[in-house]
Amino acid sequence: MKKTLLITSILLAFVCFSCDDELLDSDIVIQNPTTGTPTDPTDPTDPTDPTDPTDPTTGTLTTYNYDVDSTLPLFGTINTNTDFNISGGVVTSVNIEVIFGGVPTDAVGVYTRDGNGRIIRLDATTEGVPSEATTINYTGDNISEIVYEDLLDPTENYTHSFAYAGNTVTRTTTDTNESIVYTFDTNSQLISVEALSGTTSTQTETLTYAGGNCVATTTTGSNNGSFTLTYDTFTNPSKAVFNDQYLFSIFNIEYEDEVGTTIATFHSTNNWTGGQDSGQNVVYTITYNTDNNITSRAGTFDLGDGFLFTLDETFQY
Repeated sequence: MKKTLLITSILLAFVCFSCDDELLDSDIVIQNPTTGTPTDPTDPTDPTDPTDPTDPTTGTLTTYNYDVDSTLPLFGTINTNTDFNISGGVVTSVNIEVIFGGVPTDAVGVYTRDGNGRIIRLDATTEGVPSEATTINYTGDNISEIVYEDLLDPTENYTHSFAYAGNTVTRTTTDTNESIVYTFDTNSQLISVEALSGTTSTQTETLTYAGGNCVATTTTGSNNGSFTLTYDTFTNPSKAVFNDQYLFSIFNIEYEDEVGTTIATFHSTNNWTGGQDSGQNVVYTITYNTDNNITSRAGTFDLGDGFLFTLDETFQY
């Protein structure tokens, strides 16, 4: 099963939970996780400025680049360069270049939002040819369906449906016996992702938070491991522009994908600086401007057995 070309990330909102077991209940609305007191005392609705309370535009992300070079056994090196285009404080489109075997392939993804600012569609073209379409349907403020169409290979099409009950959301997928159960805490933070085949649990990821940051994850089942994450004390600029993609980013994952690093990168309060992955140190090299806004983050990670990844992010304001 394919993902859409967009990473993210992607979508949104939480707070009141009901204990009803209906497919969708208008009283159950998952909202964006609470993040604490905004940093601008002159404008309590503006959390974007970590240093200058007189200028709420300082620290607002205008361009974000996310590039990964992967070295994989049998495949060699794959370069993926992703440029997120930001307008009006949200991501409006993304340009992706994938270089494999020295041959580049270019793709463009475009977001469509409704009058309420909700993402309702994601369209992708590859080398100028329409290739993918993802439609997000809602009942009330809840995502009820994610419908993916591969315009070049219809066998890859799927529909995810979502059932809300109390603090859990269950995803089922057409023509499979696979499901995923998402569990949230009272602060609307995702604390567990459990993958099931039929009624058998195959993998569970649990997440722990402090100060609006995901500080630890533990995975058991098909994949086993633990990850502790560290952060700086400055505002993560990605959180604001990817805010309306939060739920989409976790609801549209592949079966048995892990979500901790996605939340750390795009949806944490502060900037992810490193951590420890099952005993192996993860360290990023980070630069900041004079306003303490992050301007770059980079790291190289050797997973052994020939798997090597180099990450390079740049942030412009």
